[in-house]
Amino acid sequence: MQRQLMFLSTLVLFTSAGFCSVSRAAHPEITFDLPLVVAAFPESCDPRGRQLMDVELKLSSMIIAPEAKRIDQWIVRCQPRDRAMQIADYAPRTEVASQIKGSIQIKTSDEQAKSAGISLDGTLTHLASGHVGADHTNKTTESLQYERVAPVQAVTASGTINRGRGVYFKLKWTEQQVLEGEKTFRLTFGVPAGWRSGLIDVSVIAQSEKKSFGGWDKEVVTLGNAHFVVAAYRDGDQAAYQAAKNLSSAEEALRRAALAHMQNQNNSLPSLVRSVTYLFDAKGRTPSDRWVERLLLDTTNPYSDKEIQKLPVQTRVVAIDYCEAREKFSSLDHPSRVSQLNADVAEAMASDIATSSETTNRFSAAKPAMD
Repeated sequence: MQRQLMFLSTLVLFTSAGFCSVSRAAHPEITFDLPLVVAAFPESCDPRGRQLMDVELKLSSMIIAPEAKRIDQWIVRCQPRDRAMQIADYAPRTEVASQIKGSIQIKTSDEQAKSAGISLDGTLTHLASGHVGADHTNKTTESLQYERVAPVQAVTASGTINRGRGVYFKLKWTEQQVLEGEKTFRLTFGVPAGWRSGLIDVSVIAQSEKKSFGGWDKEVVTLGNAHFVVAAYRDGDQAAYQAAKNLSSAEEALRRAALAHMQNQNNSLPSLVRSVTYLFDAKGRTPSDRWVERLLLDTTNPYSDKEIQKLPVQTRVVAIDYCEAREKFSSLDHPSRVSQLNADVAEAMASDIATSSETTNRFSAAKPAMD
């Protein structure tokens, strides 16, 4: 039983920086890591008067399979959640390279030869014989030599997405570029004056092209992917830095609580069998089951989500703590968000009090009391 539980826990990968999932694979062959908190350094203003802020994202990868499949490319997408953060610049830019060093030298030659001759043989008598001959040769040779630029391929491609609000990077595995280790991506945002903090969604996927049916058919296989929520704060703003650290700690606590909840659900043999069947049955998975991902992506409300309502009290408290930490960090530039959050909590509390007589296991809008 213990070995079975350990096997299940490895199928769901919770890293300290991002949540990962693998499509149609029991084990990921490559894992990613990215710091949750980064500093944004102010630069000069752009011609439109916006403050420019530079952010460096250091994405690390590790190939964990002993004999991993060939990784053909990474696709990295960066998208700030706050519409006030506009992409002004990014690096690396599109780069090309060739497997041939230097130019290609080509030499062609054209040779023409002409020959003419005459020969005369004869015998006068049995005592004498003679031979007369003449020959003429004309040869012309032309040579042409030139250099051709070596063919190149894209090593790194980058550009904007979502009408300039985000940016993407596509990295190819070549002889000059190995997709393992640490890669640095630089983002420059144009923000309003007085900007203090913002959240950035960073997703990365590692893909490989697989040929089948005698090489006629091609299939793109996902070897690993991850999504990170990065908290960027203005360098030197101690309050913003502390709010970002609190958000990072709340996210780590959320992951630990979610993993503990999954392990507790698998204590019985019937539930263990159902979990194994569920994990290997891609068709049986629904978006509502991935409550941790939806919570981190800010696509659900922890006070009304049906899956979160079914969680144990301790897990719900951790989920609410994470949402509160995220709202406090995001509200540094938008104080009105705090008022809206308090209004949502008050409305949910009133609804819970009104219906408390009908159910005894309802998820309260306020933090559930823990004994």
